[in-house]
Amino acid sequence: MGQKRELQQQTLSVRISDTMREYLERAREVLSNGRGQSASMSETAKMLLEQARRNPLDDRLEVGDLLGNPTQTLCDIRVKWQQQRSLSRAEWIVLARYLEVGCEGTSVDSQLPSRESFVDLLEAFLALLRVRRCEDPGRDQYYLNKLRVCAWAEDRSLSLVEVGEVLQSLIEELRKPESPVRPAYVGRTLHVALQEEEFSSVVAINEALRPFLPTFFRLAARGHWLKERRPVRRERKATELGDSGERLSVFQPVSAGEFQLTTLLTRDGDLAMALEMTSREAVYPLGPFPQIREFATLLEHLPPGRVWKGIEFLGYTNGDECQEVTRFYFRQRSNGIAFGFSPEEWRELREIFRQVLGSAEMLPILTELSMEYGEP
Repeated sequence: MGQKRELQQQTLSVRISDTMREYLERAREVLSNGRGQSASMSETAKMLLEQARRNPLDDRLEVGDLLGNPTQTLCDIRVKWQQQRSLSRAEWIVLARYLEVGCEGTSVDSQLPSRESFVDLLEAFLALLRVRRCEDPGRDQYYLNKLRVCAWAEDRSLSLVEVGEVLQSLIEELRKPESPVRPAYVGRTLHVALQEEEFSSVVAINEALRPFLPTFFRLAARGHWLKERRPVRRERKATELGDSGERLSVFQPVSAGEFQLTTLLTRDGDLAMALEMTSREAVYPLGPFPQIREFATLLEHLPPGRVWKGIEFLGYTNGDECQEVTRFYFRQRSNGIAFGFSPEEWRELREIFRQVLGSAEMLPILTELSMEYGEP
């Protein structure tokens, strides 16, 4: 009778609405912390209850709310950036969540961000680590493991043990003009740091990361497009579009040889193109902007004897580096439609796309679309 009864964990069963279930699912993804560890729904509910008891304003709960409409959240972040207002920690975490996808790409996205963008992210990570309250050896080892996962590290017997040293070494390597290094997991390390590190205040986070916000946003927009297949653009109501349809204006067509390229600016500010091929009696549509941008990149970079792979298109030739190429081909992945061209026709195609996309009137449009769809 005098013995104390051992405390036992109690099981609580509750009914929840569909809205609350969706919220718990978003919170489960957030609380999985980006390291490949997944939490169950019951574990998530328990963690949220414990966090609410200790800190009802926990940033991770706000992240769950922001992810309910990520497109609107990123639009709001852009407005705050343009107004030079500070972001909340939860907003930085959402940016980093999509930044992670933008850095690593997808299984069909073989193109990684530029050297300059990776330099910015490494410098941002350095700046963020300088304002954390204390080091955590386990977390630092995680950062080191992720930063070393690249060809640059595989060829070296690294004796560097400090995260800062590895970051500086990577930055120096990336600043070499022809460096092939792309530390794709730096976005993941930034995501984990913003979720798990302790900082003196959100002011310190903003002061550390604000200089790198343009790069953050471009790569987050890229990740948002890859993940959500939507641009970072405010949805317009039908009453805002008017009665004249989607097409807002048509640019002067550009011709070369048997080709004519007509470009349209739609009412939501996107681009659509129609490539007319006279001898083939065909008109090939292109759009929205990411598809147009990828097609133009294919025209510029298809190497003889090799296959060029993008999200939308495949490019290939009938020759190789030792044999004369007489045909260039592109094929759209979604429908299998393919066309072949002579070297002269391929050059004509490349030139009309250069002319259209390089025109002065197109520059502000492309600048805005790059913010909505992110870095290529």
